[in-house]
Amino acid sequence: MASVIENVPTDYLIAVNSDWLQHMKRDVLEPIAARGLAHPVLADICSGRLPREKFARMMANLQWVITGFPEYVAALAAGCPKNDHVVKAALLENAYIERDHPFLLGQVVNALGGPGDAILEGPDWVSFEPDPYIHMLRIVIEGYVFHRPWVEGMAATAVGVETVTPAVFGSLGKAAIQHYGLSEEDAEWFRIHGGEVEMEHGNDGLRVLDKYVRADDINTQRACTAGARLVSEAIGVGIFDMVARW
Repeated sequence: MASVIENVPTDYLIAVNSDWLQHMKRDVLEPIAARGLAHPVLADICSGRLPREKFARMMANLQWVITGFPEYVAALAAGCPKNDHVVKAALLENAYIERDHPFLLGQVVNALGGPGDAILEGPDWVSFEPDPYIHMLRIVIEGYVFHRPWVEGMAATAVGVETVTPAVFGSLGKAAIQHYGLSEEDAEWFRIHGGEVEMEHGNDGLRVLDKYVRADDINTQRACTAGARLVSEAIGVGIFDMVARW
């Protein structure tokens, strides 16, 4: 079993060519990841000061959203231009990988004393009562995936979620083991989400935007930047703000 990654830098994001993507990376994604890493709630988790029940509740709320991700990525694969076989194959492979992640996160929640199995088994509104913030986040993600143009869905999910998750949530694995008693096996979700595969999913999203958004299409550039900002901030900072309100 590979050890849990202790520190994940934010320089894993690829260099991008387009001016607007350089702006997104420099002025949106990297600062949001830095804010998440500097958040007091994250610091409390890393030091073991956050009460166990709050850590369990935070991860259970996240699991309630994550259970939909295999479906979301599969929907993005279905929406990919038919003849872009490389991107479609990558998304289908990602969806296949994502099928395990709700179970791995449920393992974390169970180990912390939370309702991981119940969230997996559902139904959604009987098995768990999500925080209103998490309900809003899930509706936002589903709106982008199922109701907005495909490239905006890619910006919100493949970029908005998967560029900041390795830095922010990958950093919690060591604390989960040292301070909250999880085994290496229990903490597998953190190791995966701080690792190279998850980093590459976010970079794949950046490559898609670079490929499909024209240099003169300012409206789509701004729409994609807005989606990436909204979701990355919600994942990288907003979840910790939610915990601070409890």
